[in-house]
Amino acid sequence: MSTEAQPNQQTKPKPCCVCLDEKKQRDECLLFNGQESGKCDSIINQYKACMKGYGFTTN
Repeated sequence: MSTEAQPNQQTKPKPCCVCLDEKKQRDECLLFNGQESGKCDSIINQYKACMKGYGFTTN
């Protein structure tokens, strides 16, 4: 039997567990202003940058 640890599964956090402050700010902004308003673009970009720092990519 192999006892080798699988790389990346233990070192990379789950997307739901990172950038919590940025996610909260983004969600509140979108809830009150809507995506079409353009008022949340900078907050959305901050959230995307934070997620990218953890190795996640967004479209």
